[in-house]
Amino acid sequence: MSLSKWVIETVEEATTAEKDSKWKPRKDLEEEIKGLKKEVADLHSDLRQQRTIRENLEREIRRYRAEPFLASEFEGVRRYDKGLIQLLRSTRGLDGRPKALTSIEILLRLGIDASEEKPVKAVSAQLTSLEAYGIVKSTSKGWKWVE
Repeated sequence: MSLSKWVIETVEEATTAEKDSKWKPRKDLEEEIKGLKKEVADLHSDLRQQRTIRENLEREIRRYRAEPFLASEFEGVRRYDKGLIQLLRSTRGLDGRPKALTSIEILLRLGIDASEEKPVKAVSAQLTSLEAYGIVKSTSKGWKWVE
């Protein structure tokens, strides 16, 4: 910093400090900014970690919910994925009628990675089972809710 700029800044600091009680010197502001940047970086790190944990837990839940549909010898009540049912029921075309969704669209909207074998098979088994009950219909364009 040049001498003239330093003199101007020093004079402004001295006169402004008297007028405004909220005023802070440049050095204090720089330290505050540095602290805030560190806090933001820490929060980003925490958020990344929490997202990873959430994704792992969601993957675990999908795998747990998929088991009844994957085991052919399963006995008991099979619970259908509410998200799948809601997705099929709520997806409408411009005319207000149920719109067909491809299997890929269904997986994407449910947040299931196509490389996850068990959840993909479970969704497929659920769709097949729902079709057997006459609740959904398989068309050339995909799966569609039956009105």
